[in-house]
Amino acid sequence: MFQLIQQNDGLSIGVFGIGGCGCNTLNSIFEQRESEQAHLYSVNTDKVVLEHTQSDEAVLIGAELTHGYGAGADPKVGLQAAEESKEQLLTLINGCDIILCATGLGGGTGTGASPYIAQLASEQGKSIIFVATLPFSSEGQFRSNIAQAGLNELKEHANAVITLPNDQLIEVLGNDIGLFDAFKHSNQILHSLIKSLIDMLCFQGLINVDLNDFAKIMDCQGDAVLGVGKCDEESELTTALDEALNNPLVNQVDMSSSTGVIIQVNCKDEISLGSYNLITDTVRQQVCPNALVICGVSKIESLATNYELLVIATGASSKMILDETRIESNSKVVATKPKASDIFDIPAFIRNQSAPPSKSAL
Repeated sequence: MFQLIQQNDGLSIGVFGIGGCGCNTLNSIFEQRESEQAHLYSVNTDKVVLEHTQSDEAVLIGAELTHGYGAGADPKVGLQAAEESKEQLLTLINGCDIILCATGLGGGTGTGASPYIAQLASEQGKSIIFVATLPFSSEGQFRSNIAQAGLNELKEHANAVITLPNDQLIEVLGNDIGLFDAFKHSNQILHSLIKSLIDMLCFQGLINVDLNDFAKIMDCQGDAVLGVGKCDEESELTTALDEALNNPLVNQVDMSSSTGVIIQVNCKDEISLGSYNLITDTVRQQVCPNALVICGVSKIESLATNYELLVIATGASSKMILDETRIESNSKVVATKPKASDIFDIPAFIRNQSAPPSKSAL
């Protein structure tokens, strides 16, 4: 049904950055945020990281337990820290209609606190989506096992979990890319996904995806596909759609089993009826015949490109969980000296190998 629906100014979207990886992602989102309806919350056990994170509110969880020194790569400590700060977290959760979370799995805070936060949100009846990174296989089987256990638990409580394996940074970007550039590329993927979700829910639409539509799709159990594609020419829309459905940095899932799909088309001016039908038909042919497919179209003049496609498919089956490929020890590594502004854009397991910051820096 085509109808012009006014923007829901009362809608509140909570964007949570959990642990070191999640807080890094908020830094990339904060300066580019365009909607006042998105509120950014950084959640960590590490006081120093929080002091360098740009967000609307910083929450130091487990202050009595960890004294602000982090979870020590122990998910049990991350969980206990979140439990200690339950009331703080509930206050933030209850102030949101929808919750989007960025986290890293394999360490302490992200792995331990993320499933608990997802559980709290679920108990409050909130739709919650996670975008989670998985560790490099070179970090060892122990860390990989921690990430897998955290991912399994996270899927029990979150409506949707989209995973970005770090190993795929090497496969896609190559061994010669600078370490900091690689993680900035990953952060940009997270930022693009989260921003597109915010745009879909906050901007006025000719064909509108409202909160109830979103919640209904999020109720479909299983793995999720969440991708964004962009282009400037209408003739390039099929390429943009392929980009949204097959991002090489995002864990691939079998869309043929998806039972719920949202297709959101954002455009600066107008899209032809033929292109709109082509996009919806292409996606519909890739999912379960009985899948619920909801389409939205919004005009957003501030888009960086003329067209932007967002696809969310839920209730799908994962093609892979963790890539077990090992990086050969003689792989070429490019040494890069980080700038001061870069130091918190890398995972704690790498950052902690360097000298600690001086007291004057705190």
